[in-house]
Amino acid sequence: MKNCMIFCLLICVSFGSSIFAQLKDTSAINPKPALFSSSERDSLQLWFYDRATVMGLKDEKRDEFYNIVLYHTFKMKSLEKKEKGYSSIEIRAKFEELLKKQNNEIKTILDEKQYAYYLDTYNKLLKSVYQKKGWN
Repeated sequence: MKNCMIFCLLICVSFGSSIFAQLKDTSAINPKPALFSSSERDSLQLWFYDRATVMGLKDEKRDEFYNIVLYHTFKMKSLEKKEKGYSSIEIRAKFEELLKKQNNEIKTILDEKQYAYYLDTYNKLLKSVYQKKGWN
């Protein structure tokens, strides 16, 4: 439970700075929708805890799962930063590269049943991102 609380705090801090930056940048002429909205980030936090519990992940394995997904989620979120200068096409390509890396890393720590469950539920979360971005 302690690790879960630390993880939730880390997510709040990392996404909190993103929310502040987005609020500050509302003066942009054509703002792009963020990869993850605040409600999607909230859903991710709940998803992490719920899915890890359902998959039976405990202690170090749960922490490793959280760390992998958190790391790649942070990298995905940062793709849209102005200083990166990526086009929409580049953002999608890099997003999908990160997603493949995340899936490969997750696959090494889960058994087949856990991994299938992870893919099913994570893909449901990603569906809203793809829809919002117009990525068919």
